[in-house]
Amino acid sequence: MATSATAATVLHTADTRDGAIPSVLVVDGCGKTVSHCTAMLTELGYPHHGVTSSREALEMMARHPAIQIILACVEAPSSGGFALIEEARARAGERQPVAAIVLAEQPTTEIAIRCIHLEAVDLLAKPLSFESYSSALRRAMRYLSARVPAATPAVLDGFGEQLGRLVAALETRSEKAAESRATDQQIAATLRLIISSRGLRSRYFPGDLFADPAWDILLDLTRAGLEGQQVSVSSVCIAASVPMSTALRWVRQMTEAGLLRRWTDPLDRRRDLIALTDQTATHMREYLAAVHAQMVKL
Repeated sequence: MATSATAATVLHTADTRDGAIPSVLVVDGCGKTVSHCTAMLTELGYPHHGVTSSREALEMMARHPAIQIILACVEAPSSGGFALIEEARARAGERQPVAAIVLAEQPTTEIAIRCIHLEAVDLLAKPLSFESYSSALRRAMRYLSARVPAATPAVLDGFGEQLGRLVAALETRSEKAAESRATDQQIAATLRLIISSRGLRSRYFPGDLFADPAWDILLDLTRAGLEGQQVSVSSVCIAASVPMSTALRWVRQMTEAGLLRRWTDPLDRRRDLIALTDQTATHMREYLAAVHAQMVKL
């Protein structure tokens, strides 16, 4: 049921005017939480809608295409936050991006990792504070303003900037945590966790559902850099888990975009070696440090 003071209708709806501000959709099985969130949205001046089930959420999005930010609880069976966000993005397609803010009663490492895979802009714990809520919404607005349609060359051109935005979305809001720096061991352990968690998906779902060659290439080359290994182009293509021709195309495009550097092996001129550029390596390290900080905070 959509929620309101009488638990019978939508609590509050404000339509976007001239498309200037995207609407926010709050989805939580608890009507009290929906009321709390939408009250803060009213104070912040965001157009918004509130419902208590995934079915109503999808119906609301169909009726109001201005909805581009979803705040969804991942623990309530009626709201099914992760599945809802994936379904909403699938229905929106490339016509418009959808920014996701995940809400949880008890955030865990598993939830944090799923948020990363889902490109959620923030993970918030109940009860919500006004400060954390408004900060998450600002991140969502930056995500939408910078987002480009998937599967276009522009994605590669801005990939480094996207990594930078993801780092910002994962950084803890306290000054003390922001000033701290993860050790090499913590960076390596976080990377191993991310790589292994991606591999676990194939145990439960067909691998082709999650083809993400650019990200797999970045993860593998980051691992090689941390371990002091030299990697050949053919080796990193295997790590991409896509057909060799597809992987080679991604390697070429990522190299042209300045994310990777490629050179002929001086000991074996029949093969090429490949590595992250210094700037990309820095972005990846900052990203992993931010993920580590987020997991420690949980």
